Amino acid sequence: MNKLYINGTYLKKNPQWHTEDSLWKASQIIKIIENNKLQFQSICEVGCGAGLILVELQKCFAKNIKFYGYDISPQAIELAYKLKNENLNFYLEDFVKKRNQQFDIILCIDVLEHIEDFYGFLKNIKRKGTYKIFHVPLEMNVQKIILQRILKSRKQSGHIHYFMKETALETLRDTGYKVIDNQCLSKFQGQFLS
Repeated sequence: MNKLYINGTYLKKNPQWHTEDSLWKASQIIKIIENNKLQFQSICEVGCGAGLILVELQKCFAKNIKFYGYDISPQAIELAYKLKNENLNFYLEDFVKKRNQQFDIILCIDVLEHIEDFYGFLKNIKRKGTYKIFHVPLEMNVQKIILQRILKSRKQSGHIHYFMKETALETLRDTGYKVIDNQCLSKFQGQFLS
């Protein structure tokens, strides 16, 4: 499945790399940070895509906050790299293989549904950050099943796993996370702070 993100296929199917949703996603992240009064000096986004979520977050927080984006897609990082600045950097790197760096907040925004071994991924990133914010599409629902839209999201967006709120929460608990907050943003999206 990783080939999809590395060989340019994902970019061909999603030429905007979902940047049209970045402002909204950033606003939801800001709400969960503010509602839980999180204190932080660094934010890392795993699977940062074109980088616009981090750009939007940087506009809203103190100038000394450091922002880091990681993605395995050369095409995504090429888009994101144009946005880097003194406190915002992007890396073409598999975050799971990154060893010793620690972050105050790790963002995984629309990532779990793409990862073959999402249990291993969750266990690996757990020790690399104080807080983790997950945004997970809740695609396992009656409407998507009846209308057979799950296969569409597989073909268009590369989703290989499908969640509902309960399975997303249990997955986090199964991998050792304590869920501090969760918001069901709509019947199709959920945000979880661990």
